[in-house]
Amino acid sequence: MKSRFTLCLALLACTFFVDAAPIKIHFISGAREYKSEASLKEFIPWLEKSYGVKCTVSWGHDGIKELPNLSPLKEADVLFVFARRMKLGEDQMKLIRAHWEAGKPVVGVRTASHAFQKADNEIFDRQVMGGNYQGHFGDVAVKVANVGKHPVLLRVGAITSDKLYKAGPLAKTAVVLQTGAIPKAKHAVTWVNEVKDRRAFYTSLGVPSDFKNDHFRRMLVNAIFWTARVTRLGNEE
Repeated sequence: MKSRFTLCLALLACTFFVDAAPIKIHFISGAREYKSEASLKEFIPWLEKSYGVKCTVSWGHDGIKELPNLSPLKEADVLFVFARRMKLGEDQMKLIRAHWEAGKPVVGVRTASHAFQKADNEIFDRQVMGGNYQGHFGDVAVKVANVGKHPVLLRVGAITSDKLYKAGPLAKTAVVLQTGAIPKAKHAVTWVNEVKDRRAFYTSLGVPSDFKNDHFRRMLVNAIFWTARVTRLGNEE
């Protein structure tokens, strides 16, 4: 009996570890003004160590025409974009489009609202992210407030940031999670967008100081796991 019981436990353990395969995240970085590379080079190792995910990265810059190391995106569960006005060739854009067209999750930060050239950005910003980028108000303290309850906001407290983006009317499918207020202006800052089976998350937060904020990092972790439809595992802060 003992040996049979031990065998059952071993089989259950094997099943658990197969089902608990780590999430694969591919990052596209390329926003010089907001120092995306410096922020992500601190965030990614912390994310891997704390939550057991596997990350690959394409490091780029504004206006880049060809990203390095983009092929791992084919196997990625989640695409994480923090880039600005890239001018990628059709072969690479086709690969990026294939991710969201397959219904795979997307997480966008800050300049992701205008990450690619105009034609692709109209689709990425308005249809995938559910947004409507209209520029920004300049450098001014922004008080960010949570709106309602959502798994992405779990244990996320108040955040103060440095710049408010102008958000035009969002897609009907978008659900606002955070708003930002400055004197005489209030706009959506963070939202999620579910279209068919695809989940997307976007926040206009993401200046370097935001990545030092525990609440901001926690929200990004929540967003990654929520969009991937995976129960979060790992070391909580």
